[in-house]
Amino acid sequence: MGCKVFISADMEGTAGIVSGLQVTRGQSEYVRGRLLMTREVSAAVEGALSAGATEVVVCDGHADMQNILPEELHPEARLVRGSIRNSLQMQGIDGTFDAVLITGAHAAAGTPQGVLDHSWVGSMVHNIRIDGQTLNEACLNAVVAGYYGVPVVMVSGDSATIAQTKEFLPQIEGAVVKEGYSRYSALSLHPEKACALIRESARLGVFNRGKIKPVKVKNPLSMEIDFFKTDMADAAELVPGVERLSARSIAYAADPETVFKVQELILMRLRYQ
Repeated sequence: MGCKVFISADMEGTAGIVSGLQVTRGQSEYVRGRLLMTREVSAAVEGALSAGATEVVVCDGHADMQNILPEELHPEARLVRGSIRNSLQMQGIDGTFDAVLITGAHAAAGTPQGVLDHSWVGSMVHNIRIDGQTLNEACLNAVVAGYYGVPVVMVSGDSATIAQTKEFLPQIEGAVVKEGYSRYSALSLHPEKACALIRESARLGVFNRGKIKPVKVKNPLSMEIDFFKTDMADAAELVPGVERLSARSIAYAADPETVFKVQELILMRLRYQ
């Protein structure tokens, strides 16, 4: 029987990336950031294949979801890119996969020494909670994977992100590719060494996948979002079923798949411009 691996790829947690110059389309170093991201994702693909993966799907999950350079990505991977989609960073996941890897992850908004820390939409969201627990994006992705019975086995990013993620997912392989000094400063590994670390962490994660349990997901599932401004909550409240908790906070509860779709709707389609 084959082994299917899903890779959710973000950008901010990539080695060498420290500011909007590298992660924002049109900025002076965005092209370099795309290449650094793509190389780390390819390293994760290589690690998964060396551990026996027979199929690898990569989901581009940063910003407009069109950052990975298709021609530079490992040729054995298939690539999910672009929006509109049902899931922010987990489009295409289902119960046929055996493991999830997350590359380029960053810490939740408000995390000390978290490089480019934010939660989904940095200009919009202060915090997001699932069943009352504040989670970063890697952990939120693990909830989606857990609903389908798939474990997250490896996460790469800065040291604050890996420490934060391991509080929720203690058994993962954590690949620390940089140490944050502040939100816009870090001590990074050389890209080649970062890729080597990710490759080995991905290999170990996939190899040991049977020892790592998926996140248990409740049904119904409760989601709460704290926005930066009241008008953002005003817009979110227009979605049927959304409850206004306070001036800047909303809540929504339903079966997990519906919650994931409403999260995508509120955070991406109703994005504050």
